Amino acid sequence: MRNRLKRFARLVAFVRFARALATPLGRGWLRASRRGALLFQPATVTRLDRHPALFALVAARLVEVAAPRVLSFGCSTGEEPVTLARYLPHARIDAIDANPACIAQARRTVDRLELGQIALACADTPDALVVDGYDAVFCLSVLRHGDLEVLRPERCTGLMAFAQFAAAVEMLDRCVRPGGLLILWGCHFRFTDTHISACYRTVEMPRVKPQPGPFYGPDDRLLPEGRYAAFVFMKR
Repeated sequence: MRNRLKRFARLVAFVRFARALATPLGRGWLRASRRGALLFQPATVTRLDRHPALFALVAARLVEVAAPRVLSFGCSTGEEPVTLARYLPHARIDAIDANPACIAQARRTVDRLELGQIALACADTPDALVVDGYDAVFCLSVLRHGDLEVLRPERCTGLMAFAQFAAAVEMLDRCVRPGGLLILWGCHFRFTDTHISACYRTVEMPRVKPQPGPFYGPDDRLLPEGRYAAFVFMKR
């Protein structure tokens, strides 16, 4: 079984490489890699309204904020910020991705829909557009690697280490206002294992399904837990 999984993972890697050579999005990813960008999730898969219950619950949390500032980090081709504009029509939304081809496509969509409340930037850090902090920072299916999901190795170090995750959430934390929300969905690590999590409290989301694994600990070893229900956090 493990050998078959390895062969499948190699096939997935080849398909990704072929896509990188054949599509603007893939070539954009290669350009980002060559310039030394901090890359996380290698895929650009996304769609509109991927997490309706999650978006609705966060929007309800921000309903009393007059003009919330929201960040979509790792926005891919723009479907996430476009969706957030529907749930939070009174919000200013910043959207960032390291892939220049993704940002170019997102910008075309935003211009076509005349969504002036969305600002886009090609960058690999979350502070590219921030002025004085965000009321909500979304980081959905970014701090993960598809090969970890397929192979589930005993150690994740060679693909994405816990230290990379911890450094990324520290960058995100610097963008969250006191009382603001940090939303981490689709990660292969638990935010509660980082030292920065002491500055947050978990927000219960009973209508949203727990995240499926696999999950890895601070030692980069596979954890036995298959699901993780904490993914929305409020800064103290």
